[in-house]
Amino acid sequence: MLFFRKLMVTLIITLGMCHGAVGQLPATSIHALTDSIRLHPKPGLILISTRWCTYCQLQKAQLKKNKDFQAASPYFYFSELDAETSENITFNGRTYAFQRTGVGTGIHELAYALGNADNRLAFPTWVLIDERFNILLTYPGVLDKKALTELIKKLQE
Repeated sequence: MLFFRKLMVTLIITLGMCHGAVGQLPATSIHALTDSIRLHPKPGLILISTRWCTYCQLQKAQLKKNKDFQAASPYFYFSELDAETSENITFNGRTYAFQRTGVGTGIHELAYALGNADNRLAFPTWVLIDERFNILLTYPGVLDKKALTELIKKLQE
């Protein structure tokens, strides 16, 4: 009986460790992105999303399965920004805050600052910044596999 318990504990620990390692997005916290880019300059790819956006969840699931995306992570920082977070975020020397748009609703100023091309914000929105925090690309919508592959190739150049 003791042997069986030890075996089960070992199996549970092993499966738990494997589950956490498989399919993880190589993400840098949006809070740490500025320091990361300044310490080790390379482009940043930011996915602006919300918890309720089904297309955002679909995009995240695609990223988890995309081995090319994960393999390319040494060439860029990947970060996610929840457009509805209420936390203050300091990004490139400026602090951004949540802006209420109604009762219990609102959008974060940083989401507007990064992804507000054409005076609108869609979810998901992809933002590519260079090492000097210049916005190189803003793409509202889901990136299909082909477009994501092209983006990864550009980041690796």
